[in-house]
Amino acid sequence: MKFGDAVSEDFEVVIGLRQGDALSPALFNLALESVVRDTLVTASGIKIGIDKQLILAAYADDLVLMAENEENLKETTQNLLENGKRIGLIINEDKTKYMVVTRNNHRGGHLDIGEYKFEKVDDFKYLGVDINKDANSHEEIKIRLAAANRCYFGLVPLFKSKILSWKTKITLYKVLVRPIALYACGTWATTKSDELKLAIFERKILRRIYDPKTNNEGEYKIRTNLEIQDLYGEPNINGILKSSRLSWAGHVWRSEGPIGQVTKWKPNTKRPRGRPRQRWKDRVVKDLRELGIEDGEELARGRDRWRQVVVAAMGLNGL
Repeated sequence: MKFGDAVSEDFEVVIGLRQGDALSPALFNLALESVVRDTLVTASGIKIGIDKQLILAAYADDLVLMAENEENLKETTQNLLENGKRIGLIINEDKTKYMVVTRNNHRGGHLDIGEYKFEKVDDFKYLGVDINKDANSHEEIKIRLAAANRCYFGLVPLFKSKILSWKTKITLYKVLVRPIALYACGTWATTKSDELKLAIFERKILRRIYDPKTNNEGEYKIRTNLEIQDLYGEPNINGILKSSRLSWAGHVWRSEGPIGQVTKWKPNTKRPRGRPRQRWKDRVVKDLRELGIEDGEELARGRDRWRQVVVAAMGLNGL
């Protein structure tokens, strides 16, 4: 222990730490880091280059192990289990899932490793985001809209209130509801159908905020989409989505770490038959073309210029 310039002799701690102690997460991270490093020494992951491979993604104690085949995944997981057990860390079998991402039919069942049996699933949540075996964003967008709807219905009494101004209600929407709908939207590879669902969701809330209009006879009439947008006067939800996607693209293109390497990596295999899937990169390129930009990756090197592109993307309200 160090106090000022004085350092005490070594002593052993046997009583542990109290819950909430600031030292607890630091010590846990050190222990988990040692386990992960020992596991990575002999692990085989997804090869993304001649001498590079993607083995593990980790945030605190949320770990994702990746491999090109089931045999390599079993070996890596077994090493992780053994290394963790040596220092008292045990995997929660009920919270650990196993998923296969492939276009081919995979008939395998649960993953058996020693005394553990990990459930095979078609999708799972990681850091609040739904990841599925088809590697698309459609289900995640449905989940986001469902969560945002729950938040909206909880705020309906405020949106109906005659006391609150339109400006206050719009602030409630932008601060409380929209962030739920667009959580992690920078990584979405959206289709026209996805963006239409988002636009419908936003117009529903704006119609509630602005109320129906009345004509000269005192009859109520629903406001048109154009009237709603004119009253709102700000970038719509799809403009915010595209701006966030381009902002994330800038970080990815400037990155020299795993994120950038994975994005630039081109598998040395043939494409399967049929129409190619919608990729995140395809959507970014399309958004940039709408802005008249062809060399987005090179432009992203300049942060100030790219920041202007991100702001301009908010005007891409169309589908």
